[in-house]
Amino acid sequence: MRRASLAVLISLSLAGAAVAAGMTVKDEMKSVVEPGANTIFAVGGDVDPANGPDAAKVPATRWDEALKAAKALKGVAADLNGSQKKPGDEWTKAAADFAKLAADAETAAMKKDGGAFSKAANDLGDTCTACHSKYKAQTGD
Repeated sequence: MRRASLAVLISLSLAGAAVAAGMTVKDEMKSVVEPGANTIFAVGGDVDPANGPDAAKVPATRWDEALKAAKALKGVAADLNGSQKKPGDEWTKAAADFAKLAADAETAAMKKDGGAFSKAANDLGDTCTACHSKYKAQTGD
């Protein structure tokens, strides 16, 4: 578990470097968004109050991981409406929704609010799915 957490933290710390390096959307999604989203989805399940009283007992390190992941996604979201912007209103809306939900996750993680974090994680998953169905080539990678 500790090794996996370290790998996530290293991946997320590279988020700013990914944007600065002029990565393609695909590369940025693979190296920054995928590990960050996986962390948010996992922690979202851990802290969801609907999962019982243990949700309130999530260690501070998990909240720290969630906060770092949300910040990384927020950075990518800004890039998707910046240097990586695609033409069209649908792309702009999807990137704006992504940015808002990453910010919601960040705020909830800072407050250690399991209900709000779980909602942001679930909504983020829906937004990702909708955007990928339109813009991501379904090649299995």
